[in-house]
Amino acid sequence: MRPFSEGWAVTNSSIERRAHKRVRSSIEIVGGPLPGGTTARMIASNLSLGGVMCTSTADYPEMTRLAVRLMLPLRNDGLRPVDVEAVVVRRRVLPGRSRDDGRFELALLFTRFADTERELLSSFIRAGASA
Repeated sequence: MRPFSEGWAVTNSSIERRAHKRVRSSIEIVGGPLPGGTTARMIASNLSLGGVMCTSTADYPEMTRLAVRLMLPLRNDGLRPVDVEAVVVRRRVLPGRSRDDGRFELALLFTRFADTERELLSSFIRAGASA
């Protein structure tokens, strides 16, 4: 076996692989499975054009498709709804006060939204990134 200093390459495992800039945001989200079902109230912790990390009042398994409405606080328009489709790519049960106090952390990947919705989201992220 070679000593560590002879030829072993050390790599940085924390290289950023995200394709979109993220901004910290505490916006309200309403989501539910496609085409219908339980609706959940969610609060975003960070947001990008690619997806959102949020806490949820309902549990959705990984790979669940959701219809999501982001309530963006726009400066001149007040709250503006932005509708997107998303997939749960990660979930984690958050500690609660009791067994029935269900709160979940979800990572949602956006899979589809209209060009107008994309532009609203992009403007919101640019404004948040420059603030």
